[in-house]
Amino acid sequence: MELPFLRREVLLTNEQLQNIQIDPTLNPKRGDEWMRLADFCLKGELPVYYASVPLVLCVPFDLNYRPDLHPAGRRSIDAMKEEWANQRFHRLIVYPRGRWFVISDDYIQLFAALEGRPDYLPCWVSGNRTTTCFATYRGRLAKRTFAES
Repeated sequence: MELPFLRREVLLTNEQLQNIQIDPTLNPKRGDEWMRLADFCLKGELPVYYASVPLVLCVPFDLNYRPDLHPAGRRSIDAMKEEWANQRFHRLIVYPRGRWFVISDDYIQLFAALEGRPDYLPCWVSGNRTTTCFATYRGRLAKRTFAES
């Protein structure tokens, strides 16, 4: 399959490259627990399973991160809502903490969901199954299955 948008070349001068800056308002706090769990999951040492998790139980790791207040974040959220409206769903990666499911990386998907208000979110859950509140639960995935998704 050919993707023409990937074929465009963007030429930047050395000066332009040196002047690229990261906007600190678009960087959530680093979730060390998520990084630790992801490492174990990718090594096959911790189970990963697919579940439809109730939106009301999904919480962001960084409670102060607000991509919806930044123009670039707003565009990304709107684009994600459009994807979902066209039945192209993106799975979020979560991990359980008590009765909650923490989202440390998929903030754009979470904010799109908070605006669209679906009952459930499609999630890869890292860690042991700690609840039975899922609409769908597909069991532990093989390491190869998770890596290919």
